[in-house]
Amino acid sequence: MLKLTESPRDAMQGLAQFIPTKSKIDYINLLMKVGFDIIDAGSFVSSRAIPQMADTTAVLSQIDRSGSDTKILIIAGNSRYAEKAAAHQRVDYISYPFSVSEIFLEKNLRSNFDKALKDIDLTANICAKHNKKMIISLSAAFGNPYGETWNTDIVLAMIETIKHYDLDFIPLTDTFSSGTPYIIDQIFSAATNEFPTIDFNIHLHTTNTEAEQKIEAAYHAGCRNFDTVFSGIGGCPLSGKTLVGNLDTNTFIGWAERNKINLTLNNKLAQQASTQAIKIMV
Repeated sequence: MLKLTESPRDAMQGLAQFIPTKSKIDYINLLMKVGFDIIDAGSFVSSRAIPQMADTTAVLSQIDRSGSDTKILIIAGNSRYAEKAAAHQRVDYISYPFSVSEIFLEKNLRSNFDKALKDIDLTANICAKHNKKMIISLSAAFGNPYGETWNTDIVLAMIETIKHYDLDFIPLTDTFSSGTPYIIDQIFSAATNEFPTIDFNIHLHTTNTEAEQKIEAAYHAGCRNFDTVFSGIGGCPLSGKTLVGNLDTNTFIGWAERNKINLTLNNKLAQQASTQAIKIMV
């Protein structure tokens, strides 16, 4: 069975025009009914750096969880922001955006490896105290455009570094759309072989023309957990690189249907969500 995380947060965060808070709330409440495993609903980060996420508290306060088994994930850029996320009853997962690239950590969080690991320690304690599940994602898991040394062994070493935080789920992010199908196969094959008890998710930044080849590569290497975004827009606005876009949910649904892979989504509500995403974000 495939697991899907829908990420309106990643779609919205780089948009220059502020999306009204009510529009975000209505859209996320629609997504809650579609049947996704997780909704990546917002982030607590610097509002100067990511002004689109400044209303995350207001959005969380109005999410309707009635009749839905979908979990809510929130990104927290440091332990102080993790405290803010943990204060919300509706939040299930608090995700720290770690990275294989120290340069990207500086660009994204104004941090470095040592500081980030201290923040992760503090975030783990906060999650335990408030009965939240911590997730640590790994950015730059499929390549590094900054000239730093990057290879499969480095990615595996980073996973080894963080796995002791009682992690059974680690998202691997193709932050710069540098993961060719070959690289995706290599990373997932190595990771699933080395760490068989961990469920690795893939967060793809990709053009639509390359998307299905990358899905295939991840799937055949053992990936059963994917991030998607209705409309396919988004990316990290702090990377210093052009935003390529996210894996479009409709592209993924089409791929699954052609390959006779069952998705536990309400197709009618998924189409409504797709229409709404274009209306508020494109």
